[in-house]
Amino acid sequence: MALARKPTPHAPADVDALIERGGSVRSDTRKRADTTAVPLRLPRDLLARIDRAVDAQPLKTPRNTWILQALLERLERDGID
Repeated sequence: MALARKPTPHAPADVDALIERGGSVRSDTRKRADTTAVPLRLPRDLLARIDRAVDAQPLKTPRNTWILQALLERLERDGID
C-alpha cells in the first residue's frame, strides 16, 4: 500500500489571492462567427429515422453535419440561392 503525505490546508489568504488573480475563459475555437445556433424541434420518429440514416453512413458523420447536408441538397434541388 502506497503512503502519501497528508495534504496541507491552504491559508485563506492564499485562496483569496488565487481568486483575486482570476483567470481567462477558454475560447471555443469550434464556434464560428458566421454561424447561429437554431433550436430545432423534431418528432421522435423523424429523429429516429435521421439517426438510422446517420448510422448508415460509411464514415462517421455527426448528426448536425448530416442535417446540414440534407438542407443544402434540398436548397440546391429547389434552386434556391
